[in-house]
Amino acid sequence: MLDAYRDYLALERRLSPATVVAYSKDVAQWLAFLEWEIGITDAQEAARTHVRSWVAHLVDCGVEHRSVNRKLSTLRSYYRFLEQVTGVAHHPAVGIPALKEKKRLVRALRREEVEALLDPALFLDSAEPARDRFLLLTLYAFGLRRAELIGLKHSDVSLSDHTLRVMGKRNKERILPILPIWADAYRAYCAQSSPLPARYLFSQKDTKPLPPRLVYSLVHAYLQRTSNSEVKSPHVLRHTFATHLLDMGADLSAIRSLLGHANLSATQIYTHASMEQLKRVYHQSHPKGR
Repeated sequence: MLDAYRDYLALERRLSPATVVAYSKDVAQWLAFLEWEIGITDAQEAARTHVRSWVAHLVDCGVEHRSVNRKLSTLRSYYRFLEQVTGVAHHPAVGIPALKEKKRLVRALRREEVEALLDPALFLDSAEPARDRFLLLTLYAFGLRRAELIGLKHSDVSLSDHTLRVMGKRNKERILPILPIWADAYRAYCAQSSPLPARYLFSQKDTKPLPPRLVYSLVHAYLQRTSNSEVKSPHVLRHTFATHLLDMGADLSAIRSLLGHANLSATQIYTHASMEQLKRVYHQSHPKGR
């Protein structure tokens, strides 16, 4: 049934591959908990008390509340799927309250950190200097998610129209304007790329797209050398993109469109980040704040 659920997520709900993997892992963990901790092999026999026990088990194991809440959401989705397949309405996760999550504050890179990250001298010892620098520039220039970056194709780039087509979550397409500095970097990157016909902007030698783990490792390694940010993932550059736009006076609804957020509430987290930056500058710069 887990394979059928995976197909349902990918083909019917058209979720991204990363989301399908995450949801599938959540369900697999739940089924394993039922079998090994409760002694139940049929998910339809699970009760609400079992879900509460699972939540307590996850918290005891140190799983963040945000992740636990996502797993609860996955369970509700899974049992809705089972109802469609079996015709039996059984929803043990319904009514289980979400755990209180810590308020997340986005740590954007400072301007000087971005300059250091894109400094050509940083890539002198890299095996793929042109690719690595252009990859980092692309993440920062457009505020892309990692999966969106990996899926970029040369056919998505229109230098004549100065636009880039991006396929976001749930296959939602958005068109982003291209900065002149990125267009110049793209031409230079293409001139230095392998002569083999590559479909994807960032591909391996066999022309397949870069693996997600490799993209994470690349970004983490370069941020390790240029930033003291606690989190060193591709998403930091997405945060930085949005925060810098907001700091320069961009409208929140425009940032929402650029990021591909489904609703404005998801974008409003950056207003908190910008305020934190404003507080730091104020206290460091005001004569009475020192």
